[in-house]
Amino acid sequence: MAQTGYTPISIYYSATATNTPTAGNLVAGELAINTADGKLFYKDSSGVVQTIASKNGVAGGSNTQVQYNSSGSLAGSSNFVFDGTNVGIGATPSAWGGGYKAIQLYPSASAYLAGYGNDCELGTSAYFDGTNWKYQYSGVTITRYSQASGIHTWYTAPSGTAGNNITFTQAMMIDASGNVLVGTTSTNPITVPVVGNVFLGTSGGMRISQSSGASYFAVNGTTGTQINFYTYSGGPSLAGYINCPTSTTTAYVSVSDYRLKENIKPMIGALEKVALLKPCTYSWKHDGSDGQGFIAHELSEICSDAVVGKKDEVNEDGSIKPQGIDTSFLVATLTAAIQEQQALIESLTTRLTVLEAK
Repeated sequence: MAQTGYTPISIYYSATATNTPTAGNLVAGELAINTADGKLFYKDSSGVVQTIASKNGVAGGSNTQVQYNSSGSLAGSSNFVFDGTNVGIGATPSAWGGGYKAIQLYPSASAYLAGYGNDCELGTSAYFDGTNWKYQYSGVTITRYSQASGIHTWYTAPSGTAGNNITFTQAMMIDASGNVLVGTTSTNPITVPVVGNVFLGTSGGMRISQSSGASYFAVNGTTGTQINFYTYSGGPSLAGYINCPTSTTTAYVSVSDYRLKENIKPMIGALEKVALLKPCTYSWKHDGSDGQGFIAHELSEICSDAVVGKKDEVNEDGSIKPQGIDTSFLVATLTAAIQEQQALIESLTTRLTVLEAK
């Protein structure tokens, strides 16, 4: 007895492999079984013959793909494709090789999530064919993130032509020791030029530079708390450093080794130079606080190496680009002036002693 609202159906079968019923073979609701292929078919109310089961688990599409349409029904569209190894959502999976299993998404320039062994890859518009990384689409800038053996690596590549090999550039890495490398593949903070700003090295070391072949500073974690400053002309040259020689002191050091100098002569005329200096008091415009010292461009006329910058210089936006002073460069001049003054005092004292003895 048929359930109320339902009609009894007929079931047909074929023992011939690959036989598939047509719309003319069935009426709506009738079933057909291919006993050779193990497939089950039915004709839906719109007159289309649908495949609903298979002994190989294949439904819709072909013997190598399972496909669902945008409504979630089994169909011949490529909204969801499983080729037995890889999955495509809105796209047919690329020819991944090298043991990778991948999920590819479209649009978004075909983003992918792929993995093999302990390697997990995430990126856009690329795939690995077992030998090379390939562009999946033309004109798309490529990004790639890899997580393998505890190492996190970010790569970029310019746009290219679909099917061509991709040459990736490593942009950043967090290695298995927790070091962060930006724009470099090396953990050597001294001899390897850094292109791109920051390098965090082993043992607490850090190096920051603007570009390859530029001056930089480095925090050296292997010799206590020390910040080294390097100039760069054909190679790095230590210019100075800040360190803590004891637990309660800090030294601001300029390199001054005799082996780095030539044409060494005693300083003369220091007292005359000191007499030209114009120490002054003043108030700062931004908060009204009082100060004492020198005016940079005035000091530059007497001791130019104690002043950095140019008088009345401005930035591109018109704002003040202020001059600066390092008064430590006056120490040698002041010391020489004191010595000259002391020699003069001693000379006058001797003369006075002679006069008083008469």
